[in-house]
Amino acid sequence: MSDRQLLALTEEIYDAAAGGTPWAAVGRSMSRLVGASNGWLCVSDHQGARAELLYRADYPDREIAAYQTYYRYVDLWTIRTAEAVLRADPSAPPKARTSGYLVPDTEYIRSEFYTELGRHVGLRHVVGTVVPLGAAGLMPVCLHRADGEAPFEPADAHLLDSLLPHLRRAMQLRHRLNPGSSSTAPGTAALDALATAVIVVDAELRIILANAAAEAMAADRLGLHIVAQKVGPGPRHRVVAALHHEDQRALSALVRATAVGGSPGGGLRVRDASLTPALAVLVSPLPRRLSEGAGGLTGRVPGQALILLRDLRAASRAPDPSLLRRLFMLTPAEAEVACALYGGATKSAVAATRGLKESTIKSQVDSILLKTGTANLRDLERLLASLR
Repeated sequence: MSDRQLLALTEEIYDAAAGGTPWAAVGRSMSRLVGASNGWLCVSDHQGARAELLYRADYPDREIAAYQTYYRYVDLWTIRTAEAVLRADPSAPPKARTSGYLVPDTEYIRSEFYTELGRHVGLRHVVGTVVPLGAAGLMPVCLHRADGEAPFEPADAHLLDSLLPHLRRAMQLRHRLNPGSSSTAPGTAALDALATAVIVVDAELRIILANAAAEAMAADRLGLHIVAQKVGPGPRHRVVAALHHEDQRALSALVRATAVGGSPGGGLRVRDASLTPALAVLVSPLPRRLSEGAGGLTGRVPGQALILLRDLRAASRAPDPSLLRRLFMLTPAEAEVACALYGGATKSAVAATRGLKESTIKSQVDSILLKTGTANLRDLERLLASLR
């Protein structure tokens, strides 16, 4: 396929995410890309409890209903691929796989899924993956060929690889533009737009929603990270986990007390790999107004808790000098001096670091205090701390 055709398909994907092109057209175009005779695209929550079918080939309604109600729970290829994706680095680009990946062909053709359903609707060979979408959930991409057709080749997977990052981004944009189209409640989905790191969990620390800021903070492994774990019966779930056992025990107890014990919540600090306190964690009840469940707009959502995270390292960082220039009309030199003074540095130390006379720094400090409306360096430091 030419670059022009790939570009056209990419545009089709983004247009579908914005509500223009039907997803059925995207599914057919992706099928043509790899020579698939059938397949489907859907988006689901991380537990797979709720799914929205975006595109399906011309399968009989009876088989679609059977898959939704039963066979998706015994679909070995999709289940194992999803588990592998959840164990992988969430920042890694999605990769398409062909038949035989994680499910040997001999096991697949003897499986309940294939013998009772897949064989009858042409699901003999597959190329695809399960794309992690962050707060938007998961997106299984499954393109098939029937028995008697040739298996997919690695080249087919590589073709699909070129589209998967765009598909992931488009679905994330769709989630932001229209939270109600996903499995997340609209009020809870609004948390995804916040710059503050927010995670909604159940009593077992299973993630219901982690916004983009929280996903990024977890990827940095400052004290908490997100892992795929088996919590009770059923599939693996994404779970919040502290790096250290003592911190995990304290976090788990606090979340459980808040989610199911009626506690008003509380706070704790969790440590990074060097045992330095790195994150401030505030646990509180999840307000009912953020949920689509029944019960009005007051009170808390039973069985769930809201976790707010703050990077403790930010306390030692001054604001960006460009912010001070815009807010207070400081000169570039004055903004840099103001930031250099943050944290308790003396004027003489700043002068030595910048290679200037102390009298020059004193003159600049006088101008900084005047422009910012602060009385002294301690007052200036309080102002800078409020702008972090």
